[in-house]
Parts: sequence; structure tokens; C-alpha cells
Amino acid sequence: MKTNNALFHRDLNKKYSVMVRGEGIYLFDEDGKRYIDGCAGAGNVTLGHGRQRIAEVMKDQAETMAFCFSTNFTNNLALELSSRIADLAPGDLNHVYFVSGGSEGNESAFKICRQYHLQRGNSQKQLIISRWKAYHGATLGAMAASGMPLLKNQFTPWFPNFPKISPCYPYRCKFAGCEGNCNLSCARQLEQAIIQAGPENVAAFIAEPVNSAGIAVGIPGDNYLNEIREICDKYDVLFIADEVITGFGRTGKYFAVEHWNVVPDIIVFGKGASSGYSPLGGVLMRDKIYDSFRESCEIFAHVFTYVDNPVAMRIGLEVLAIIEEEKILDEVSNKETYFLEKTESLKKYSIVGDIRAKGMLWGIELVKNYKTKEPFPAELKVGQQIADYAFKNGLSITAGQGSLDWVDGDDIRLSPPLTTTYKQIDEIIAIIDKGIMKVQL
Repeated sequence: MKTNNALFHRDLNKKYSVMVRGEGIYLFDEDGKRYIDGCAGAGNVTLGHGRQRIAEVMKDQAETMAFCFSTNFTNNLALELSSRIADLAPGDLNHVYFVSGGSEGNESAFKICRQYHLQRGNSQKQLIISRWKAYHGATLGAMAASGMPLLKNQFTPWFPNFPKISPCYPYRCKFAGCEGNCNLSCARQLEQAIIQAGPENVAAFIAEPVNSAGIAVGIPGDNYLNEIREICDKYDVLFIADEVITGFGRTGKYFAVEHWNVVPDIIVFGKGASSGYSPLGGVLMRDKIYDSFRESCEIFAHVFTYVDNPVAMRIGLEVLAIIEEEKILDEVSNKETYFLEKTESLKKYSIVGDIRAKGMLWGIELVKNYKTKEPFPAELKVGQQIADYAFKNGLSITAGQGSLDWVDGDDIRLSPPLTTTYKQIDEIIAIIDKGIMKVQL
């Protein structure tokens, strides 16, 4: 071997633990140390590590047919999985375009929106409006739509124009009259943005139903998504729900929009669709979008190599079967309640400003003063200190920073496998409790 540093890590100044095995909610490193995977990988290992039945169908399908190119062929597994997902989706979201993950899904959705409007004679409709503090992926279009400057500043010269509006963030809402209880001013900002850009120029609006990258679980007010839906309908703007993180059971529904009885025009999914066992994502679209392509007789001017990959399709079907057989969605809703009840004890610490949960998306916002919500200075890296303590004690979680103003504002985030037991939740909370206590002292 030429060198022991041939692998290009994202952070070349960080020492990475080398993992060799996964089982359930745990990962084990080369020294035998066990870690709770408190973020389920990147939120994608929803059914846990080491699922033998998933491994078996992967092997069986790879031996039978591992690949066929979607431009020339289709396969029964893609036909079956698309039908299953369409049956689970709300409203008339009846058609699926499969890709390899969330970034590809959002890129595809943007192109679908553009071509849809072109096919209807609306050639000026090309702008996509998104939100600050959102994350939609790492490819250029998806990154341009994202509202997290620190992740994109270096590449700004390459980005197309994606107008931004404020997110729904009740804990730190700056709109007059909100005071922690959403009055929909943030939603109505969308209408202002559409009018400012010119309705004839706006193709779509994209948002995560539950913001979970720029905010530690930003849960919208009761009528927020309904207001968004009405505004989009008023101006012939397509509503894209980015459910890459929230889809396939993470919030206790197959898709998070179901909590608010809203039907977007497009749902982008990924992560939990394969429980992390294979790259898999997709774009669900309503009948009117599908019909515009069929009636125009135009091909979708877009393709990826691994569209409809048979191995990924087979895994997707097995994941849906496990979710149904093990009644995963019911348990997720119960675990949300359990987490919120058990973390009430963390409010004894003055640095705990807010605790939020939607299904098994969990966030704890950290503040210098819980009465005024004053943040810690960024240089203290309070959230990271807690995450570092947790890691040393066998729990892997994520620390967020900059939720207030891109610089200040600390939090910690958790999204463990949906199969995490109540006893394991207790263990997770106990480690976090000690970490907060250590940092507060």
C-alpha cells in the first residue's frame, strides 16, 4: 500500500473512528467500542444496522439481475415499488421517478417543474423559491435552493437565482404578533416573494415539512402548510415538499405532510426509502404533472445511470414490508411522546432553551439565558462540547450552530433508528443529561 491517507475525508483535521460492524442501533469500531448511532447514519438507517432479511434480498437480487439501464429497459421491481409508494402517498401523487438519493431527487424535481410549465406554454416560469435555513442537497441546484450560507458561500458564483423567504421557526420568530405561536406571517411572505418576482416567472416553491438541517426540528404551525398550498394554487406555482429526511416513517407517517392533510404537487424522498442499505430516492408527482408529459409526447430531458436500479428497488420493497409488519409508524408516534416526557427533566438546566420533537426527529436548543433566549457566543461551541462528550461515552449525535443568525445559536439533534427501544431512549437521554450537566458547570 502506497499510503495510509489515500482516502480524502471531508475534514482532514479530524481523526475518524474506523467502524467495522453494525447491529441494531449500534456501530462497533475496530477496537470493539460500541456506539449508539443516535442519528441513524444521516437519518437514513431507519430500520437499524445488520438487518439480515434486507441483506438476503440484496444478495438474491444481485445474483438475479443487478442492473438494467432505464433508458432502454424497465423491470418488474421498479413497476411494483412505484405502485406501492403511490398507494401510500397522499392525494393524487400517483407517479414516481426513481433516483439514487435526495440531492438527485431535488435536482430532478426542479427540472420536472420547469418542463411542466414549458409544456403548458408558460416559458417564463423558471424561478424556484425556497427558504432560509433549509437544506436540499449538495449538487449545484439543490445547494442553490438551500438556505445555509456557511455550506455554500465558496460556490456562490456558480448558483442560479433562488429567492428565499423566512422559515417557520416559532421559537425564534421575528414577525410581529407571533410570540412563539405561528400567526402565518412567515407563510404569507411567500405571496410577497411571488409578487415581487412576478407570478409569471415563478415555477415552484420548495420546503421541508419539518425543517431539520438549518433548525433543530423546526415544526410548522397548524395551518402553515395549508396556507402555503393556497398561495401556490393562487399563482400557478408548484409546491415541492422535500421529504428526504421526513419521509418513510421518520415523523410517524409515511410522509410528514400527512400530519397537516396537505397534498403538495411533488414529494421528493430518499434516505429512509432504503433504510440506508442502498442509494435510493425519488420524485412523486401528481397526475396533472404526469399527464402534461404524456400529452406533450416529450421525453423528460434528464437521466441518471442508476434510475430504477433493481437491487435498490428490491430493498425498497423489503423496507416497506418491514415497516408494515412491525407496525413501525405506530411505535414512532408513541416514542415521540415518550421522548418529550423523559426530556422534561432536562429543563432543570438553565442552558436548555427548547426541546422539540416530531416523531423521531428530536432537537434540543441551547441558550445562555433561557428567559431571553440569548445565545452563547459561537466560539464556545456549546452544542459541539455536548456532542463530543456524548461521543466519548458511546453516543453519536449532531451539533448544530448558527440557527439564530448564521453564527450564533447552538443545538443538538438526534434522529435514531425508528426501531430504538424505550430502554435505549432512556440510555440516550441519560448520556445527554450528563453532557449538558458537564457543559453547564
